[in-house]
Amino acid sequence: MMIATYLISTLIGVIGIGVYIGFSTSEGKDERGRAILAKAAQVAFVFIFLGFAFHMLFLEFANPTVEQVRATLTVWMGFVFASHGISILFYKKKM
Repeated sequence: MMIATYLISTLIGVIGIGVYIGFSTSEGKDERGRAILAKAAQVAFVFIFLGFAFHMLFLEFANPTVEQVRATLTVWMGFVFASHGISILFYKKKM
């Protein structure tokens, strides 16, 4: 079960990073592209903050195992990268 979680989260994260790299190299150099990257980074930062707060509470109150911490960090980073990629695609169509 954990291996599937790692693989899925890593795959989602790689797709999000691929969207970011593809956009920043092709369209991210002009003013519109920079605005899209900035707005997408704002969305991703919210999820970074929420994940950090969750992990602080999780470590403080749940007494997790190392495997549980590794799994939640993997899912969290996959979610952050995916939210950044999805935000780029959303703002690309909107702007």
